[in-house]
Amino acid sequence: MYLMGETKYEDYLNLDEINLKAFNGLKANIQLLNADSEKKVIMITSAESSEGRSTTTSYLSLLLAKSGKKTIIVDCDLKKPNIHNMFGLTNDKGLVNYLSGDVLFEKVVKTTEIKNLSILTSGASTLNYAELFVSSRFNEFIISLKKDYDYIIIDTPPITIGADAEVLSRYTDGCVLVVKSGKTERKSAHTAKEILQKVHANIIGVFLNGTD
Repeated sequence: MYLMGETKYEDYLNLDEINLKAFNGLKANIQLLNADSEKKVIMITSAESSEGRSTTTSYLSLLLAKSGKKTIIVDCDLKKPNIHNMFGLTNDKGLVNYLSGDVLFEKVVKTTEIKNLSILTSGASTLNYAELFVSSRFNEFIISLKKDYDYIIIDTPPITIGADAEVLSRYTDGCVLVVKSGKTERKSAHTAKEILQKVHANIIGVFLNGTD
């Protein structure tokens, strides 16, 4: 599977049949979750790093946008953000700058050549970023996004590294746990599941990445 920054927008969905079927299945499950309610905020996390979390976030969002759903990706991995790399965007200003009150949302949200898809990169790092996710401003931010978008897809840090993903889960309607075949340790996957259950996250399911 290729990184998005290495190809043109019109080639993004040229996945092989197996990968395209997998991502379409994930999209269908997300849409079923929203069939009878207003469940819009989906968190994509993983047990460990380098398991394909940002790739999953990106392709899911692209397919939702392609299906006519107004979608925004919010990169909440402030330690090792990657969404801007996937789309070849700058990351000088983004979520952190908006939540800190330094800039208006309209100045940091990025539109793409894909209709219905917007992206909010993480923005400049800050030593006190953890406080941003428990602030009333972040809660108000999510509420405002729900009014303007059909889906808000949040890319988080690995669930077993720090408490960021745990905190973010309280704002979400569903959580997808990404695991990578041949890489994710079984113990780590179970630990991630237990952490999510402890904070009462609504685990939609597990997305198995990297299979042949």
